[in-house]
Amino acid sequence: MRNRIEKYRKPLGLSQQRLGKKVGVSRISINKIETGKTIPSLKLANALDTCIYKIFDLDQEETYSCKKCDSSN
Repeated sequence: MRNRIEKYRKPLGLSQQRLGKKVGVSRISINKIETGKTIPSLKLANALDTCIYKIFDLDQEETYSCKKCDSSN
């Protein structure tokens, strides 16, 4: 599963370490999530103040759609 964590993390000025603290995981965990080596926590979208569908590429087609936040890519 691809994700866009780094894309949303960097503009917020969050290092992997700070994002990890914000969601209660280590920097290593954030790195493993960003590089696709582990399955992520859903807390990340809340910490990045965005919709989970914008973060994770569930269909691996670089698209997303969310009825709740009325967004799409």
